Amino acid sequence: MRKIVIIWFFTLVWQVQAQTGDFNKVDFDAVDKIALSLKGEGLNNLPLLAHNLTNKFETDVERFRAIYVWVSQNIQNDYYLMLKNDRKRRKFKNDSLLLNNWNDTFKREVFQILLKDKRTLCTGYTYLIKELASLAGLECEIVDGYGKTGKTALKNMTTPNHSWNAVKLNNKWYLADATWSSGFIDGDTYLFEFNYNDAYFLMEPQQFAEEHRPIEKKWALQTNASSIH
Repeated sequence: MRKIVIIWFFTLVWQVQAQTGDFNKVDFDAVDKIALSLKGEGLNNLPLLAHNLTNKFETDVERFRAIYVWVSQNIQNDYYLMLKNDRKRRKFKNDSLLLNNWNDTFKREVFQILLKDKRTLCTGYTYLIKELASLAGLECEIVDGYGKTGKTALKNMTTPNHSWNAVKLNNKWYLADATWSSGFIDGDTYLFEFNYNDAYFLMEPQQFAEEHRPIEKKWALQTNASSIH
């Protein structure tokens, strides 16, 4: 089975390991069991979902972990949504008015499909992570930028194509990419396959930067992450 590298979706550099050294005393296995027990829950009541995922945990990192794992293992990437958006963005790239209008229209469509069918692309993953995190009392942001795909060097990419999250835990900011943790597209059927990859959960900024470049440089977290608002 072939795995396709898709803009906005994921990478095949599976050997990179997540860095959770700041929380090495936390039992993430116990957290993951809660997320797994809620597999298949709908999105019609996000406050209830956030409560059920996080109410048993005392620390912010546990609450965020439960949300992150649940989203990564319950929300599917939609290959055809990505293609549709990519075509339109290319078509309107030289007309900022049409591009902004398309972005606004498409964003509404993405959220409707997400809430109804639990299918989305990176925009939906980041929105859902942020919303659930906020409901759980966590400070979480959406970071827009460039995700490395194919042979184009990250520094040479000119059109933003990806989004991920930054979350504040113990007064320090961390990076996470649930889209790239969730799975892959089968290159033969173009259907999504869940295949959770923990590497993008709280990855070290230096490693994260090898495949991600934020539009706002502060979200690279290459300096003092605790100083960001």
